Amino acid sequence: MRQLSPHTGPELKLLVLWVTTDCNLRCRYCYANGGSNAKYMDWQVAKKAIDFMINHSRSFTVQFAGGEPLLNMDLIEKVVNYTQGLNVCYQLQTNATLIDLKMAMRLKQLNIGIGVSLDGLPEINDYLRPFSDGKGSTIATITGLQYLGAVGTRVGLTCVLSANNVEGLPRLVELTSYLGNIEGITFDVLRPVGKARENDVRQANPRLAARHLNAALRRADEITDQGGRKVKFREVEQVKYLLSTKRIRQHHCYFDTSQMLVIKPEGDVYPCPSLTSFPEFYLGNIMEQNFSKELPVNLEKAKKLIIYPDRCFTCPERWLCGGPCLAQVYTQRKLSDKINLTGCVIKKVFINYVLKKSRLTHNIVSKEKPKKAKTAAQLKYIQ
Repeated sequence: MRQLSPHTGPELKLLVLWVTTDCNLRCRYCYANGGSNAKYMDWQVAKKAIDFMINHSRSFTVQFAGGEPLLNMDLIEKVVNYTQGLNVCYQLQTNATLIDLKMAMRLKQLNIGIGVSLDGLPEINDYLRPFSDGKGSTIATITGLQYLGAVGTRVGLTCVLSANNVEGLPRLVELTSYLGNIEGITFDVLRPVGKARENDVRQANPRLAARHLNAALRRADEITDQGGRKVKFREVEQVKYLLSTKRIRQHHCYFDTSQMLVIKPEGDVYPCPSLTSFPEFYLGNIMEQNFSKELPVNLEKAKKLIIYPDRCFTCPERWLCGGPCLAQVYTQRKLSDKINLTGCVIKKVFINYVLKKSRLTHNIVSKEKPKKAKTAAQLKYIQ
């Protein structure tokens, strides 16, 4: 059995393999421009990336992304088989439209954690996430989720918040409860890059986002009180964990700690999936001979490109929040004169919700010195 090599340099924790840029959907806000100029990662690039991680980490997660990663399922299987016996976990983010019973069984056998993207009910999701022929994709996504449920696979649901779908959040909660195999909902704030700029899909108004998210939380509580399936929210579970353990959430994600690599199909490397359209964040190519030697310096340069918002240093919720999404901070400052605070506002909604539910105050919680917490990527749903 192979063992992970001792790590040198930064101990990397997350490898995002962008196994294809091809996609069967044409989401109106896709920052990856999925389906345009389709490229597929080959085994040589994937193996080089995996071997690099083995030499720079004692344990790590491989996330298969795209495009639609299931379009390159053979490569995914090859990566999983190659890393058997190592301390490696697997995740996959999919639109689920390609999942039938056979695919659901394959994914279960490979022990891959599944995240499914869904932005609302058909009248919303069909507009935001159509097939390449313009037809709606919602029914196909729900069917895929049901196939996953049929083989006993629980999934995480990812919803991208935009001006188009915030009003429908309570109904998305109802659908989530009905489906039954959703472990929890994660909300990502729309990034104003890629197709979002081309199609004029806009970020949600912070005030409206807060109002409708509060309504969604209330609806989730009503469903539970009425005997329905409980709907979890990732941010709620993270805040509950921090309060119960008296810990500090220091970072938003592995990009903050320079522990993530994103590998595009031809081997180009970036520190974050949302920053691959900005050449200033290019870290090199995984196939280059000097890549390993230059990586620590390049990761540090990438971090220095982002100016941390002043407001975050004095925010009383900073220890529960973990700070902003640095990719959001950079893209907004790069492409707009205005800073959208939706990401900040929705975190505060979740924090206030948990504090109210637990009947705790910051004064009560802070009597004991908080401990350091894990990164957001390490904090998982509490079972």
